[in-house]
Amino acid sequence: MKFNPNTPIMLYAKESGAYVPGQGQTNTWALVESITKPETEEMPAEKASVFYCEWKGSFGDRAISAEAIGVKDSATIRTFYNPTVYEKLKTVQVVIVKNADSTAIVDGEPNKNNPNVYELWGCVDNVLEENQFMEFRVRRYEGL
Repeated sequence: MKFNPNTPIMLYAKESGAYVPGQGQTNTWALVESITKPETEEMPAEKASVFYCEWKGSFGDRAISAEAIGVKDSATIRTFYNPTVYEKLKTVQVVIVKNADSTAIVDGEPNKNNPNVYELWGCVDNVLEENQFMEFRVRRYEGL
C-alpha cells in the first residue's frame, strides 16, 4: 500500500473513572501514547503521542451519502499499524485531533467547536490483517 503520511494527529481516549455519589460517573480524556523505546536501567521509556497519517477528505458520492445521514465533515485516514492505537480505536471512544492542534482539548474535554476534532466513524481496519497499515473513517466531533 502506498500513501503519503504528511498529517500529524493526536488521539485522546475516553476513560471511565470512579463513581462519585451525588455526581455520577467521572470520565476523563487521556492522551494515547505509544512506547517507541522500552525502558532500560539507564534511560526511561520513550513515548510518542503524535502520529502521522494520510488525511483524505470526503468528496463526491461519499460526501453526498454522508450529508444525507447528517454528517457534515468526514475523512478517511490511512496510517501505519500501531497496536496501542489499534486497541484504543477498537475498544473505547476516541477523538482524533487533526494537525495535533493543542487547543482541541479544553479543561480535559474535546472542544466540539474546534474544526480539528474528529471521532471514529465506523471501525478501524487492520489492512489485510498484516499488522502493517490501518485505515478508518472519521467525522467531525459534535459532543453530547
